[in-house]
Amino acid sequence: RHPTITYKSTAVKFEGDKPVAVEGNLTIKGVTRPVTLTVTGFHAMPHPMLKKPALGANATARVKRSEFNMGKNVPYVSDEVTLTIAVEAIKD
Repeated sequence: RHPTITYKSTAVKFEGDKPVAVEGNLTIKGVTRPVTLTVTGFHAMPHPMLKKPALGANATARVKRSEFNMGKNVPYVSDEVTLTIAVEAIKD
């Protein structure tokens, strides 16, 4: 019934010219909650094989399954999970 999970950013926080956090709304199973992604790595450089400008980033966030109607077997199975996201963008 809910084949997709979406995240829509609302703000990006920077330290200097590097992003450190992305604020936004996470929707799972039709439930939307604010979630802040912590940027754990960010690089802007030419792609080594394509020779085009590229960005790469890693981010994490901790969420509670129960807040998205996925709390089955809590507390026997951990309610808190860590989301890990890796992104690569290449300029056309």
